Amino acid sequence: MFAQAKKPRKPSKAEVAAINAMLSAQSPDDQIKAAEDLVTKYSETDFKALALYVEANAWEMKNNHDKAIVYAEQALETDPKQYDADFLIANVTAAQAKDTDLDLNDKLTRAEKAANEGLENLKAASKPTQFQLTDAQWESNRKISESQAWQALGIIASLRKKPADAMTDFNKALALNPDPIFMLRAGRAMLAAKNYDEAINWFDKAAAAPDANDQIRKIAASDKARTLALKGH
Repeated sequence: MFAQAKKPRKPSKAEVAAINAMLSAQSPDDQIKAAEDLVTKYSETDFKALALYVEANAWEMKNNHDKAIVYAEQALETDPKQYDADFLIANVTAAQAKDTDLDLNDKLTRAEKAANEGLENLKAASKPTQFQLTDAQWESNRKISESQAWQALGIIASLRKKPADAMTDFNKALALNPDPIFMLRAGRAMLAAKNYDEAINWFDKAAAAPDANDQIRKIAASDKARTLALKGH
């Protein structure tokens, strides 16, 4: 989220207030408004790429995948090293792809390219000076960002019918960030490979994860029930 492309300039107090409003906004709608306010009032802000990524992520939270992609692409046009925008494009493109898509290979190729470009930019990234981040906070942010890349690559491998590669990628994601959503993805990859016992194991892990909310637990239970039904046939 905190990719830095150039030497920052010192923002005015009003711009700082606008930046802080964007970073502290809680709901997707408030994030979109704050990001729009920042780039509209301060068109030369060094935080434009970040604002566009924040807006892209907010649109994705609202399940508007098309707008999420549009704003992520704008973030990369502003700063080609905005790795989180790459990871968003990779995940949205891969997650929305279906086995029946006539252009499935093109979608997966695009998603894979975005994920790998983001990983390369993340490797080269240094701790941004615009934010008062400790080394530990910066390392934590890096890990969370990188985990998004491996999630996308796991989805891509699963759609390419490569369950072993998919599990390798999901395990890399989980090693960086034990997100129960990654566990659901891993379970679905195993389900697609008809490895029902392993799929059930992952759905159980997702439901039991400390960060699992009611929605994740409900999805895990539904996926487990579907897997048990398939296993029984």
